[in-house]
Amino acid sequence: MTCKNVERIGPEPKKTRQELLRRLVMDLGREISTNSLFFHEAIARKVGLNATDMRCLDLIIRAGEAQLTAGGLGKATGLTTGAVTGILDHLEEAGMVWRVRDAKDRRKVFVRPNPEAMGRVTALYDELGAAAMKLASSYRTRDLQVISDFLERNVTLLREGIIKLS
Repeated sequence: MTCKNVERIGPEPKKTRQELLRRLVMDLGREISTNSLFFHEAIARKVGLNATDMRCLDLIIRAGEAQLTAGGLGKATGLTTGAVTGILDHLEEAGMVWRVRDAKDRRKVFVRPNPEAMGRVTALYDELGAAAMKLASSYRTRDLQVISDFLERNVTLLREGIIKLS
């Protein structure tokens, strides 16, 4: 995947702060959200899942040694217990995760990713990952710090929004 540059004739007109804010927060935010959703949906279809299943799988993978439970997944996503159970059923049927009972408390069930399946899924993201790394590498360190700060704060806003809406 490559980021195509549009050839411009003459200098780019200066945008006002308000124009930049609108483009960044409204237009680009929406475009990134929409394209991200459809990209993840396309990947999910390749492995017989849907985008929500894949995003939940990502949370399970990133939990690592924390050993995520179904309840923890529900809390992280704002999804109902029934929805989380359905997602875990899909992931387990696809061979992506295992449910493992806690040896000390048999009522508690942890969800663990299947490493073999993760290799297949990760390979589907490799091309985009390489292109994104190339794009990010084209920025100066101080620009990356600003971009990182902006995105991290956006993640916080989204998490807060999930909590408020749940």
